[in-house]
Amino acid sequence: MAQVTRREWRWAAVFAASVMALTTLPYVVGYAAQTSAWRFGGFLIGVDDGNSYIAKMGEGARGAWLFTLPYSSEPQRGVLIYTFYLALGKLAGTNHDTQVLVFHLARVVFGFALMLVSYRFLAEFLPRVYQRRVALALVALGGGLGWLLTLLGWGQLFGSLPIDFYSPETYSFLILYLLPHLAAARCLFLLGLLAYWRGRGVAAGLLFFGVSLIQPLYVIVAWAILTADFVLGWWAARRNTQSAIQNTQPSAVRAPRPTPQAWRSLIVTTGLSAPLVLYTLALFATDPLINQWGKQNVLFSPHPLHYLFGYGVLLLLAAFGWRAFAHRWPRLARFTAAWAVAVPFLIYAPLSTQRRLIEGFQLPLVAVAVWGLTVTLRRLRRWILIPVLALTLPTSAVLLAGGVGGALVLVEPIFHPADQLAAFDWLTHHAQAGQVALATYGTGNALPAYTPLIAYIGHGSETVFLSAKEGRVIRFYQSATSDADRRQLLAEGRIAFVILHAHERNRADFNPDAVNYLRWRFSSGDYSIYEVIR
Repeated sequence: MAQVTRREWRWAAVFAASVMALTTLPYVVGYAAQTSAWRFGGFLIGVDDGNSYIAKMGEGARGAWLFTLPYSSEPQRGVLIYTFYLALGKLAGTNHDTQVLVFHLARVVFGFALMLVSYRFLAEFLPRVYQRRVALALVALGGGLGWLLTLLGWGQLFGSLPIDFYSPETYSFLILYLLPHLAAARCLFLLGLLAYWRGRGVAAGLLFFGVSLIQPLYVIVAWAILTADFVLGWWAARRNTQSAIQNTQPSAVRAPRPTPQAWRSLIVTTGLSAPLVLYTLALFATDPLINQWGKQNVLFSPHPLHYLFGYGVLLLLAAFGWRAFAHRWPRLARFTAAWAVAVPFLIYAPLSTQRRLIEGFQLPLVAVAVWGLTVTLRRLRRWILIPVLALTLPTSAVLLAGGVGGALVLVEPIFHPADQLAAFDWLTHHAQAGQVALATYGTGNALPAYTPLIAYIGHGSETVFLSAKEGRVIRFYQSATSDADRRQLLAEGRIAFVILHAHERNRADFNPDAVNYLRWRFSSGDYSIYEVIR
C-alpha cells in the first residue's frame, strides 16, 4: 500500500483549495453583477439542470425523503432517487438564496474532498511525489483537444460538441465546477475501488452502496470493472498454467481456478452494493412515469473520434508508459487493463445514459500517462511537460472564461428579471405546495426552484412527454385556440394557475380577462398570474 506523507497532504490541500476558489470565481462575478432589476440565479452552465437541483432541494426542505418530478403534473408516488439533494435541502431550508448558497458550499466541500481522494488514488499508481502532483493537476484541470477543434471550426464534428465541454464523467474539472453530487459519488467510488484492491470486500460493498444512494449508474461501472478484472485474473492464471504444462509433466499441473478469496470479495462487494441499483432498475422498468422520464433522459456517447480527441494526448503518453508501469505494478496494471477493456462496452452499451458509464477512467489513464512522461520519457520530460499542459489545460480555461463572460451579461436564463421573481414570490405565499402552474418553458424551468409549485413544462427530461405538452402550451396562448381546448389542457394538467408574460400578449391576442375560467390575481411589470376557476 502506497504511503502519503503529511507534507504531501498539505500540498494537496492547498492545491485543492486553490482549484475550488478558481471554480467559484465566476459565480462570485455573477452575484456581484446583479442589480435590482436582474437577479443572479446561481448557475452559469447547465442552468436548466441547476434549477432542477434547487427544486429537488426544495422538496427535501418541505419534508420529502421520496422524490417526485417537479416538472411533470401527473399524479406521482414518491421514489427513492436524488437522496443527495433531498438531504441537502433539509440543511438549506426553503429560501432560494440559502439553497443556492448551500449547493455551492457542497460543491466546494465535496470538490475539495474529491481532489484529496483522487490524490490518494493516484498515489497507488505513482511512487514519487512529483509524479503524483503532476497527475493531480492533470486530473483536476485537464481536458481534451475540444478547444482546438472549436478553434479550427470543427466544434460540431460528427454532430456533437467536443466531449470535454459537457461530460463530467469524462473530465473531473466539470464536476468541480458544476456538480456536488457527482463529486460526492466519485469520492465513494474511488474509495470503494481502493478497498476492493486491498481485499476488503465488505468495506468496498458499503462504499458502493453509498454511491448507489447518489448515482446508481456508477455502481454498474464498478461491477463491470471488477468483473473484467476477475476474468483477466483467471485468464492470466490459465496462461501461466499452460506455460507450466509445456515445461513439466501435464499431470503435475492443476487447471487454474479463481481463489476462494477472489470469489468471496467479488460476491460480497456486489451483493452489498446491489439493493438500490436493483430497485432503480426495477423502478425504471415498471413505473410508467419514471420509464418515460428515463426514455427522455438521452445521454448517448458521441462518435469514438471525440473520445480519441479528448483523451488522445493521454493515450499517447500512456502507450509509452505502459510497459514500465506493468513491470512495476503488475496487479494494478491488470486492473487498469480490465477497466480499459470494459470502457468501450460501457460507453456504447444499449442504454440511453451511455455517456455516464466512462465514470472515473480519467484517473488511471492519467496515472499511466504520467508514467510515460516521467519514466519512459524522463530525459525529455522537461521539454514535453509544457506542451502537454498547453494542449490539455485550455478547455478548462475556456469554460471558466465563458462562465465569467456569462456572469457579466444580464439576460435570462442566467439572470432572472425582478418582475418574474415577484410573481414567484406571490405564488409562494398564496398557492399551495404541489399545485401546478402553466407557463412557457423558460419560466417553467425556474418556477419549481423558487416556489413549491409544479411546472406543467420546464425540463428536457423531467417533463414527461415534453414534445406533446410544449405544443399544447404554445397553442394555449394563441387566440385561435378554442376555449374547449384550453379547458381540456387545464383539467388534464391539473393546472391551478396560469402565468402570462408580456411576450405571450404581444405574440397573440388571447385575452385571459375575457374568459370565465381564469381570474386575475396578481401582476408585476410584464408578468401576470391568473387562477383557474373550476
